[in-house]
Amino acid sequence: MLIDLAWKNITQMICDWMTGEIMFLVRDRLKPITKLMFIGLCIFTLGFILRARQYLANRSLWGDEASLAVNIVSRSFIGLTDPLGYHQAAPLGFLFIEKFFIVLLGNKDYILRLFPFISGILAFYLIYRIAIDYFGVAGIFALIMFALNSWLIFYSSELKQYGSDVMVALLLVYLSIRCLNEELQIRDIIWLGVAGVITIWISHIAVFILVGAGFSLVLEKIAQKKNIPASWLLSLGIAWLISFGIDYLVALRHTATDKFFQTYWMKAFLPLPPWSNPSWFVNVYYKFVLITLNRADEVSFYMILVLVIIGSLSLIKRRQNIALILISPFIMTLIASAWQKYPLTYRFMLFLVPLALLLMAEGIGRIYLLIAKWRRDIAIFLIGIPIAVMFFFSIQSAVADFRSPPTITEIKPIMKYIEENKKQGDVIYLYYGSVPAFIYYAPFYHLDTENIIMGIYRQSNVKALNRFLDDVKGLRGNNRVWFVIAEITYCDNCVGDRRLFFTNYLDKNGTNLQSILATNAEAYLYDLSP
Repeated sequence: MLIDLAWKNITQMICDWMTGEIMFLVRDRLKPITKLMFIGLCIFTLGFILRARQYLANRSLWGDEASLAVNIVSRSFIGLTDPLGYHQAAPLGFLFIEKFFIVLLGNKDYILRLFPFISGILAFYLIYRIAIDYFGVAGIFALIMFALNSWLIFYSSELKQYGSDVMVALLLVYLSIRCLNEELQIRDIIWLGVAGVITIWISHIAVFILVGAGFSLVLEKIAQKKNIPASWLLSLGIAWLISFGIDYLVALRHTATDKFFQTYWMKAFLPLPPWSNPSWFVNVYYKFVLITLNRADEVSFYMILVLVIIGSLSLIKRRQNIALILISPFIMTLIASAWQKYPLTYRFMLFLVPLALLLMAEGIGRIYLLIAKWRRDIAIFLIGIPIAVMFFFSIQSAVADFRSPPTITEIKPIMKYIEENKKQGDVIYLYYGSVPAFIYYAPFYHLDTENIIMGIYRQSNVKALNRFLDDVKGLRGNNRVWFVIAEITYCDNCVGDRRLFFTNYLDKNGTNLQSILATNAEAYLYDLSP
């Protein structure tokens, strides 16, 4: 009995000791991971607040947004498959989602911006998962820069597809990387396949990401690093091709063959041969630097270039398959641009920003590891300076935007003023830049049944301006004419405030009775009677 009792006590002591040791070991291992996740969640909260602030500001739809809004509101689901008016183009799936929201929740500008806002939050969550899971501590850099990026914040409340492009790109990257994990399961392939089939309809850039994902999985199969059944890969490719083919026949071909878009974006297409215009690449790269770091100076120019190159080489060495997924969209975009199918300018490149940030994070991590082998303090100092500079300007932009959310055109106060001050029989003339926004908001301000004359864009800015001048002459004899002018793009050899050109011309033809000015929009009431 004594022996059994002693043995029981000894066994219990050993178990208690081992349990305690295991608990301490688990706690020590989980502590850095938990700390990293906590930091990531704090940054996610910051990014959410910044995006919510921009969305809740509920700025007016500007011309490009309003042009798309008029198409969505005025057409049926089937009607959205036809070429859009006002020279607009958007993925059919994006249009259907927007139409669904206003049918379900009502026709309001903040409802039209709801899907871009949701996309912005989902994109943030996705880069959080990618950065924390696959880039560790260095991924925090990408997460912070993503959270503070003014362009990403702004387009999370913009009625255009560029914010959802970012979400689609990160979703496909995340699902593709999951298919490269050690324990590949059929559900991972299914998720990637279904997401690819659907997002092809929602975003024009989905195909750029899927090509890299497909190549990466094929290379994994060839290298026999993963026992991926060939039938799975074949099914993926066929499903994506069928989805893209149907999308092209139903909707995409209208945009791809539209002569207006081909002419309008001619300067944004990659020149062939590439060496025929080297300055084009410098110009496009500067635009990319601007949307990535919120500034485009010489230091930023070389900083991104160096970090992305080092990050790409590091990732190729560390995880070649992930490197292919992140790098291939840049190559595919250049190919599409050279084929004159995808323009390379500001918002069209927005989906590449998070991929560049992840590569920059990898570069920062690699530089630190290399120098830390020699001197850890110097490594911290050398990578700390560029990070501090980038953080400073990003925080500065984010704070300014939080205090005063940016807007392009504020036509709502203009229309409210006209509603409150118009009289029966008043004529309302719309400068062509104000037409889409006025048409969209007119029912909300009871201005959709008024005597309205719409200015027309005539092939060029010069012809459009001449049409305006002729229209003013044609309105002589009316004693109350409201001129709504927004988004002035051209005036004849004018210097400084472009509005002065128009008001000076109106003053020569009549007498100003009332006026109201807002951001990039104004309205003037003139007596044009003799």
